[in-house]
Amino acid sequence: MIRINLLPVRKTQKTKSVQQQLLVGVGILLTAVIISIVWTAAVSGAADEKKQKVAEKTEELRQLDKIIGEVNEFTAKKDELEEKLKVIENLRKSKTGPVKAFDDLASEIPNRVWLSEVGEAGGRLKLKGSAIDPEDISAFMKALQKSPYFQNVNLSFSKSRREGSIVLYDFEISCQVDYSA
Repeated sequence: MIRINLLPVRKTQKTKSVQQQLLVGVGILLTAVIISIVWTAAVSGAADEKKQKVAEKTEELRQLDKIIGEVNEFTAKKDELEEKLKVIENLRKSKTGPVKAFDDLASEIPNRVWLSEVGEAGGRLKLKGSAIDPEDISAFMKALQKSPYFQNVNLSFSKSRREGSIVLYDFEISCQVDYSA
């Protein structure tokens, strides 16, 4: 049997064409929506990841600031302790320095020399005394110059005087004194 299509051919093709176009359009639209959802999710995930990293770095920075503060505090305490140790060392030297210097002075005095006055002002030591011979004064000055405690040893004056039958030589010696030697 023969079949006859009574529908117009153009209309059927046109309808199929519109349906295909509509289907393609919906497919493209759906693809665009899916792509945009995936892209938004990816960008949102990347943004969340960046926010998380920023939060971690901020926390790390806060902890490092705290550590820096502690280090600065320890450095200040260390400097303070070093300063205190310097003061203690200076006090120790100033306590034992004069004792050692005057002990050295006492050991350097020749037998025929005696001191009548010892004075110190501003790091300068003034020694007044008498000797039996000018050579004794010279030996005393040389001994002082060899000492690490006394520098710039100078004879201010020397004069002779008679005491009974003995001739004595009065002198005055000045020098720099360094107790830290």
